[in-house]
Amino acid sequence: MQSTKSEDCLIFYAFSPENIKLKQVYNSLSEFIKNKQIADPSDRFNLIVFQADGPNYLDQFTFDSDYILKTLKTMSKDISKANIAGGIFIAITFIIEVYKKISEKIFRLLILVDDGAYEIPDAYLPPLQELIKVVKDMPFFIDTVLIGSPYSDQAQKLLKLTNLCNGELFGIKNVRDLNPILTSLSEKKYISDPSFIKHRLRMILPDNQPFYINLADTPEPLIETTTCSICFQKDNHGIVKCPSCDNPAHEICWAQWAKTSNIGIPHVFRCHNCFNILKLDKQFVSDVQAGKIPTIAEMQKVEKKNIVDYLHELEDKMKPKIVQADDPMGLEIKAMMETKNGEPKKEKKKRRVSVKICPNCSKIMMGDRKNCPSCGYVLF
Repeated sequence: MQSTKSEDCLIFYAFSPENIKLKQVYNSLSEFIKNKQIADPSDRFNLIVFQADGPNYLDQFTFDSDYILKTLKTMSKDISKANIAGGIFIAITFIIEVYKKISEKIFRLLILVDDGAYEIPDAYLPPLQELIKVVKDMPFFIDTVLIGSPYSDQAQKLLKLTNLCNGELFGIKNVRDLNPILTSLSEKKYISDPSFIKHRLRMILPDNQPFYINLADTPEPLIETTTCSICFQKDNHGIVKCPSCDNPAHEICWAQWAKTSNIGIPHVFRCHNCFNILKLDKQFVSDVQAGKIPTIAEMQKVEKKNIVDYLHELEDKMKPKIVQADDPMGLEIKAMMETKNGEPKKEKKKRRVSVKICPNCSKIMMGDRKNCPSCGYVLF
């Protein structure tokens, strides 16, 4: 049995400006977005484009297809050679932040690239593979359309990355072949229930669970008398609130709620008000659900907000804005350029590039940092 979900699609536009004009691609992308929104109006979109100042993207996914296309036109005035490794890294870290705040989505990365983009350095391929292994169960898919040789080193590296998350790589000769490929890619991705859902609940692989546990927020305690948003009893015993939306509930009530709303880890679940990921003590949740800890009252029938309506509300309050980011994998590209330009290169041992995930806040970073740049946690 297979199922589909609403999709958030991030388009990584990495075609070389000297080889391909945007207007040649614009109509195909317009049809791609149009087809997806006809099939499912809840699908949203974003894009990544490399400019002279580095990678640029929107700070949130949007329902507004016209805005995506207009933004691409605006960015096209200063498109530069794309760093594929850096773009993939930024895309995944951005999607992780979105995943933390919303549910019921399939996340997709669509890479449009040609032979003019910077090749993924050998040293960066293993850390990218490890990163994809962690997030593929969100679920997350990568699809790539490559104009150029399907036998190049770049094509083989992209194939390895797409295969990791059940994506596809399409090799085409020129931009005229783009439209039928994007038409096929506009169709929904299917999730095979037997491998993804067991007894109607998602299951996250044990090796990946620490990442998702650290990604979740712990509800904050409340001292004042408050009405629980789940059982609707008013008191000040064991009441906590979601750090994202301040929605209050008994810890015990949320432990019960986790039984049907966890993300694939029994004690990690979604807030019923804002979809933010929360966590409670594992043993506490287990004891509550097993009846070892008495409940305060019978749970009322709590209905989650409609995710599509909620996302429209958020976008109405705050429109997407272009964000300029640093290229996290730009150092190796710079070294490659220096070598190509004939600049002297000092002999040094090849270092193993690694992706680090902070065990405290799940911030993803490159290199040999001693402290997490987000929370300050000491890394060993």
